[in-house]
Amino acid sequence: MPRGEKEKRQQTILMRLLRDGRVNTHDLSTEFGITDVAIRGDFDDIGVLLKSRGLFMNRFYGGAELIQPGQHYRGFYEGHSEIEVEAIQLLSEYVVRHFVHWDDSLLLDTGRTVDRVAQHIITQKKSGLRIITKSYTPHILELYTQGEIELVQLGGVPLPRAFCFVKCPGGDAFYQPYWTGPFKVILTGSAFDLDEGLMVNNPDIIEVKQHFIKAASEVFLILDHSKFNKTARETVTFCGMRSDPWLTTGQPLEDEKEPFIPLTIITDIPSGQHAEDLPLSSKMSPQADGRVCLYKSRIPLSVSAEPQTMSS
Repeated sequence: MPRGEKEKRQQTILMRLLRDGRVNTHDLSTEFGITDVAIRGDFDDIGVLLKSRGLFMNRFYGGAELIQPGQHYRGFYEGHSEIEVEAIQLLSEYVVRHFVHWDDSLLLDTGRTVDRVAQHIITQKKSGLRIITKSYTPHILELYTQGEIELVQLGGVPLPRAFCFVKCPGGDAFYQPYWTGPFKVILTGSAFDLDEGLMVNNPDIIEVKQHFIKAASEVFLILDHSKFNKTARETVTFCGMRSDPWLTTGQPLEDEKEPFIPLTIITDIPSGQHAEDLPLSSKMSPQADGRVCLYKSRIPLSVSAEPQTMSS
């Protein structure tokens, strides 16, 4: 069987393990039209892949199962209210429909929102995409099974509770072995302070976001309305590439020759409110599109400033 078909088969088996916790050797061999021995060989490869992500598989006569099946993504989809879940679904669907196009090169952040972005890439049958990510959430992994999508999953140190890799290899040049871009970056965050900017509660995750932004040609930041005027343990003002807060007004930069990255912030408009009622509208002009609100800005790239992480 060609290598591509083998990899696709193994990704299908992997997703069933993550979803169901157990798979049957004979059922798989019948489905794929190969021998039980070949399926057991797949289990060997899948076991190595799971181990690299901090997960483990138990082999038994007639099949394989995850150790503590069903526990690995426990809590990943929990902790959000029904309203927040609906907002994440709305925003991720909107971003994929309006901003993800054939032949795009994407840098995908991690988290539940970006996992939903990956889900909509699948359901909307987007093709011709090149994707680099540090995430190994369920729908990110499912992208491996999609035709006409090239996916590179960055290595590093697995962060099990966030289901992503940190300590990104290659530093700011991590993407050079793969593609040269231009890259659209899709980011999320833990909270957003109107003066300081995007807030993230893990310094290692901040570092990877910084690498992504530095490689970006355009940034899309998805934040549901509940994230604004909240705080987190650590903050990153879009790499801290300027000493002053990146978002204080919607006015043009003083020096129009200064390099910058286009930024679109996408949030939802809660029921009963208008775009002008949203906190960020006190700083920037909102653009309403149904229940979605867009803010257009840009990230200044002052090369003299070093990336900064600030305690809140």
